[in-house]
Amino acid sequence: MRALGIELRRSAALWAGLLIVLVGLGFFYALPGPWGKGSDAWTEEWFSLAMWQRWLLNLLWPLAVGAGAWQGRRDRRSKMDELLSATPRPAFQRALPPVVAMCAGVTAAYLVIFFVGAVQVIGNASYVGVGWVPVMLVGILSMIAAVLAGMGVGRIFPFLLTAPIAAVLTMAATTVALVGAPGTGSVVEGTVSWQFALLTPVFDFQDDLFVTVSTPVNLVQALWFAGLTITGFGLLTLVGRKARLLALLPALAALAITLPLLPSSAAGILTPDTSAAALVCEDRVCVSRLHQDHLPEIAGPVRQALTQLAKLPGAPTVVQEARMSQFTMDTLPPSADIVFFHFDDYEFQLNPRRTILAGPDLHRYCDWEIGKHAAARRMVVASWFDGELRPVASRNTTNRDVETEAKRMWQELRALPVDQQPAKVAELRAQSPEC
Repeated sequence: MRALGIELRRSAALWAGLLIVLVGLGFFYALPGPWGKGSDAWTEEWFSLAMWQRWLLNLLWPLAVGAGAWQGRRDRRSKMDELLSATPRPAFQRALPPVVAMCAGVTAAYLVIFFVGAVQVIGNASYVGVGWVPVMLVGILSMIAAVLAGMGVGRIFPFLLTAPIAAVLTMAATTVALVGAPGTGSVVEGTVSWQFALLTPVFDFQDDLFVTVSTPVNLVQALWFAGLTITGFGLLTLVGRKARLLALLPALAALAITLPLLPSSAAGILTPDTSAAALVCEDRVCVSRLHQDHLPEIAGPVRQALTQLAKLPGAPTVVQEARMSQFTMDTLPPSADIVFFHFDDYEFQLNPRRTILAGPDLHRYCDWEIGKHAAARRMVVASWFDGELRPVASRNTTNRDVETEAKRMWQELRALPVDQQPAKVAELRAQSPEC
C-alpha cells in the first residue's frame, strides 16, 4: 500500500485522471451538443448515461493511451532502466505499483464522470433497468486496456514523441470507427467494417431508448479488451525480444476469436429492451415503463383529448407512447383506434391535448410543399375542437405559407353544414403525407 501511495503521488496517474475528468465533463457541460437535449440526454436515463460515456471514449481513450505511454517510458526518461534491470527484484513486482496506480487513475476518472451524471439521473428517471451496467463495465475495462497498452508501447519505444503519436493514432482509429462504419451517413461511410469499429469501445449513440447493447457484443468486446490488457502488461514487464513477441499472443488470440463473433451490421449491435418498453396504462392512456413517472402529468390532458375526439366518426379510443426513436415514427402502421405520441415531440411538451387532437406530426419527413399542407391540416384539425384557428401548441411559430394554407382550409371547413364537419375533420385527420 505504501508503494501504491508513492506511485499515486509520483506517477502520471492523478494527472491523467484529472485530465480525463476535465475533458469529459468539459465536453458535456461547456459545449452544446445532442447529449444535452431531449429524453436521451446523458442526465435523463441510465442507458443514455452509459452510452454517451461510451461515445465520449472517442476522446478519452486516446488520452488513456497517451498517459500510459508517457508513464511507460519513465525508467528511460529518468535514465534508470539499466540500473533497475540489474536488480534481483522481478520486473513484475517493480511494475505492479505503477500499473495499479494508472489503472486506478483512469477508472476513477471514468467513474467520476458517471457519478456526476448519476446524481442527476436519480432525480430524473424512475426506471433503472440493468442494460446499462455491462455497457459501463466494458467502458471501464477498455480504459484499463488503453492505459496498459500505452504503458507497454512506452516501455518498448521510450521516446519523447511516443506518447503524443500513440494518442493521435488512437484518436484517428476511434474517429474512423465512429464515422466510417456502414450506415453512419458520414462522408467516409463504409471505409471500415462494423467488426473493426467494435474493436474500439466507442459507440455512436442511439436516440432510441428502448434498445440496449446485446449481451454477445458486450461479452466479445470484454474478451478483446481483456486480451489487450494482458498484452500491455506483458510488453511492460517481459524482457527480451522473444518474450515480448510472446506478450503479443493474448491480444492476437483475442482478436482471432472476437473478429468472427462481432456483428457485421449495425442491426446486430442493439437488441430491444422489452422491460423498458413494457406498457403501463391508466385508463386509456399508455406509456412505457421507462417513462411511467410522466403518466400522472399527461393523463388528464390526454383523456380530455380522447373525450373531444369522440365527436368524430371512427374516433380513436387509446393514446399510446411510440416506443421508438422520434425520427422513425413514420414507420408506425396506421391505426384507427390508437393515437401515438412521443415525449420528445416539441408540440406534445407544450400542449399534449391539442397535439393528440391534431394527430401524428409526420410532415417533418416530407418536402416543403407536402409538409406545408400537412402542417396546415393539423392546425385546422386541432383548432376545430376549440372553435378558433391557432397553432397546435401555444408557443408554435407558424410559417406565413402554412398560415395562409390553414386559413383557406379553415374557411372551407367552416363553410360546411355543422353536421358534415365532424366527418370532414376525421377525413383530414386520417390523411398521412406520402413523402
